[in-house]
Amino acid sequence: MDTYPITEARNKLGALARKVAAEQKPVALTDRGQTMAVLISPAELEELEYHRINAEYQARKNRGETGPGVPHDEARRRILGDAL
Repeated sequence: MDTYPITEARNKLGALARKVAAEQKPVALTDRGQTMAVLISPAELEELEYHRINAEYQARKNRGETGPGVPHDEARRRILGDAL
């Protein structure tokens, strides 16, 4: 992972954002040697959120907190209504 001091990154933010999006490789931003933030691509964020949500669901399922669920056809009807 590439690392940039915040003061340097401020002047290169557009280029860094394009690099992260194109290369799918995070960039760390530091302040006085400490990592303060990490730039990641939207695709990586989406993947991380998917895994976080799945882990939360599995934890609820393991605790018996998920309920019986809804059949696929019923879920489609609820979401799309008369559009079916």
